[in-house]
Amino acid sequence: MTGKVDSRKFDIGGETPINEIPPEVLAQIFEAGMVWKQHGFTPENSFFPSREIYGYPPMVYLQVCRYWREVALSTSSLWASCSSAQFSHKIALVPVMKSWLARSSPTAPLNLQLRFQPNFPPLYANSIFRLLAIEVKRWRSMSIELDLSLAQEFAVLLEERTQDLSQLEELEIHLLPKDLPATISQRILAQIPLLKSLRHFTWVSNGRESRDHVFRQLRALAVLDDITIFTPSLFDESIAHLSQCVSATKVRIYDDTCHYYPLQTKPIFPMTLLPRLTFLTLHRFWDAMDMLDYFALPSLEYLKIVTKDDNGTGEGHNLSILRNFLERSKCPLRSLAVEANISDSILTDYLLFPSIRSIPEVQITDDCNNFEQRLLKILETYPNAETAFPPIIQCWIPKTILSLPSIGWSNLSNNEKLIFSWMAGKMDDTAKAIPEFYNNCICRACYDRQRS
Repeated sequence: MTGKVDSRKFDIGGETPINEIPPEVLAQIFEAGMVWKQHGFTPENSFFPSREIYGYPPMVYLQVCRYWREVALSTSSLWASCSSAQFSHKIALVPVMKSWLARSSPTAPLNLQLRFQPNFPPLYANSIFRLLAIEVKRWRSMSIELDLSLAQEFAVLLEERTQDLSQLEELEIHLLPKDLPATISQRILAQIPLLKSLRHFTWVSNGRESRDHVFRQLRALAVLDDITIFTPSLFDESIAHLSQCVSATKVRIYDDTCHYYPLQTKPIFPMTLLPRLTFLTLHRFWDAMDMLDYFALPSLEYLKIVTKDDNGTGEGHNLSILRNFLERSKCPLRSLAVEANISDSILTDYLLFPSIRSIPEVQITDDCNNFEQRLLKILETYPNAETAFPPIIQCWIPKTILSLPSIGWSNLSNNEKLIFSWMAGKMDDTAKAIPEFYNNCICRACYDRQRS
């Protein structure tokens, strides 16, 4: 295509027949519907949408008519992203993926993903990897799961063909926990600093209590922009990981294992300034908030703290640490999310906490089924609730019926309606009228649908 065509003059799906749309317009429509992003293995995070392959795969367009098929087959940009997970388990993946990539432009950067499937015979993933390795000079993003055999091949490729990975910007590595020695993972990690174009790096080694694949120092962290680490790590190791991310704008640190540090034995570290960090997720079993004690983040805008299990005792919610962090950082924080098992007293402390009153968006999440009723009970015990609590307290409308219940406040969008709120001393508690069948969903749509 030589230039952009104004597709607004064509009534797509209306007056204009589908076989009369000019091919250059049709190609632009296909590309607009193909927002390809590599799927990620990291836990879902509300601030950072998981990396999925959005839109329709090219095969959908091939089935409309002969004309659409011809345009889709000749639009090379549609074929520059490919995942082993997008094909049926019954398909022989190697020849299909080879044909797929052959339709892409020979110079187009590739977005690739290799995930294991239940029907893979032994070493079949290695065959797919060797196919993708032929195009290693075109890799822009690679998301890969590694068992022992494939990890060995991947380590060799990094060691022998580092110079060929000059276009690689995103790399996501997921170590499958079975029988993968630390010597292999250390060989892989040793090559990461040599990937000069790399900006987004994800390292997933969630072998529960196994710390074989943990690293304390990784020089590449100092130059990467977007970093996700999901690995069992002690508290001091997590501090070391985050303190190395001096150039990062987004960092996520996850650990579901139970490594408990009593507050009186917290290690002593110097204060670390991370001047560029704007997004931070800390997801740990006990001590996520404690990590803030060691950092100043003057550019931070979004902060999510997940304390996996504190039994409601409040040990994982030392608000003095949060207050000192906010005062020290003087950051333009726009959104704060806290997720944990929170007692009524800790919940009240959050709602009355002066340091977060100026944050435009606050979300507190608990897996308790009666979270909304607990909030009502707290409000009713305060005669001065109108002035003591933030001006808007709401039950957040969940994205799905499986969403955990949340309360907090936010700037509402134009089409969002609260079903449970406290504003100017008045309670809109219509959530009480929702039948028990809908008690997992508090959105206005469910309430109105049931009433009608």
